[in-house]
Amino acid sequence: MGYGWFVVQVVLFVLYGLALAVGAGASWGVWRWLGVPLVGVGAWVGLAALRMHGRKLTPLPEPNPALGLQRTGVYAVIRHPMYTGLLLSAFGLAIVAQKPLAIAAAGALTVFFNLKAREEERRLRRCYPDYADYQRATGRFLPRWRQ
Repeated sequence: MGYGWFVVQVVLFVLYGLALAVGAGASWGVWRWLGVPLVGVGAWVGLAALRMHGRKLTPLPEPNPALGLQRTGVYAVIRHPMYTGLLLSAFGLAIVAQKPLAIAAAGALTVFFNLKAREEERRLRRCYPDYADYQRATGRFLPRWRQ
């Protein structure tokens, strides 16, 4: 149940790591430092979400009833902050390392996490009746800006 998602995720991260480690580099000069704040914000968001999950964290898209529906902390503004943290960090590291292939791999991770989040949300709606309201109030990967 959901292990295919985990296998694909591992494969994509391995490919990203290879692209980061051995992919051809570029020369972006000072622009490469734009990746540093992405890594910092990504680490902060991801670690904040990780602290809330603790030992109940699972890489599967199946809701963990022991955890309940998280709606506080970083989850008050982002439905999938763990994915957000990983993606921001992946893009940031690729930019700092000046590796175009790693940026493409981070793009593939973005597509994957969007698909995985959709599946996870389908399951969360079944598990938690008020999840649809939570979806309308918060953004999937970034805060929903209200006026």
